[in-house]
Amino acid sequence: MPIKESSFRIGCGRYLQEEGLLARCGSEILRYGKRPLIVGDDTALQVTRDVMIPSIDAACEAYKIMVHNGTCCDERAEEIAVLAKDGGYDVIVGVGGGVIMDFAKLCGYFAKLPVLNIPTSAATCAAYTPLSVRYTPEGKTVGTLHYEYEVNGVLVDTRVMLTQPTRLLLAGVFDALAKFVEIKQRFHPDTEDAFPMGLDYAYVVAERSFRMLCRDIEGCIADMKAGQVTPRVDNVIFTLIAVTGVVSGIARGSNQTALGHKFYENTRYLFPDTARPYLHGEIVGIGLLLQNEFNGEREQNDFLLSLMRKYNMPAHAAAVGITQDAETMETYYERLCQSSAMEESGESEFARLHAALEYLWEIK
Repeated sequence: MPIKESSFRIGCGRYLQEEGLLARCGSEILRYGKRPLIVGDDTALQVTRDVMIPSIDAACEAYKIMVHNGTCCDERAEEIAVLAKDGGYDVIVGVGGGVIMDFAKLCGYFAKLPVLNIPTSAATCAAYTPLSVRYTPEGKTVGTLHYEYEVNGVLVDTRVMLTQPTRLLLAGVFDALAKFVEIKQRFHPDTEDAFPMGLDYAYVVAERSFRMLCRDIEGCIADMKAGQVTPRVDNVIFTLIAVTGVVSGIARGSNQTALGHKFYENTRYLFPDTARPYLHGEIVGIGLLLQNEFNGEREQNDFLLSLMRKYNMPAHAAAVGITQDAETMETYYERLCQSSAMEESGESEFARLHAALEYLWEIK
């Protein structure tokens, strides 16, 4: 698969994760600018404003808050970039979930300003990764924009993380699990010399994350419901945001995504209205059922399906609004065959894909 970015953007400029970090975010913002433009959605700002603003007010010359409840779209990001430059703001601060994290990076890209992300959930690694998944204002997939540089900073307040619903945490878990499951479509340790530099390390890190998350996720959920920031909670959140982002950076934006994420992208494109209520990781999770079947590892789906059903996550295609008929399946097949997930594939792999889609369509 072609490398989308030649540089290894493995980290971010500065990553902090601890309890109470939000109360002193002003001093961290000063590392990048004195006049932050803060972008967040209503829910995230409601959770963070009272703790965050006194610190920013004390440290910075001025600030402005922009509420954004829509998609990560170019049109709105360009508007905010113009507002930032015209108003003399010198750093973009994103506060919220994955959409806002991607959106803040997009605003910073258009405004040519540094970006500091403050995630309020661990539903994706978007706070950390140097890319933005973009949509139309209506929610249709547009494509992914890869940046040449890493995110300037990420602040993770683990006390804020306890406020996220279990649904968001599980979405992040499935997005993180996808890294290992999808890499396995392309990478096999016994032939590692034939693959791009760094993909072997991405494989090893993704495998370690996969095993830890499968082991610790339910204990982490219990700790968070009890309002406790335990070492287990810290490790899971760090894995979902930072480690998963490192995997993406080592793979240089390619090779670590395959059928699972292409299934997600096509679902957003083909069913933008019915799929809109569902999170990135929830739809990717269904894509992982397809990916495991394609990889010849159907047995891996037993754990995924049990986790989905225990916590009332969507566990089959129709559950996220996909029409589960033969015509729709063939549409997915054609689009997936033409995607980067199946580049240089032979007839046998196309046949495996069709069989994997038939399997997915049978799950109820």
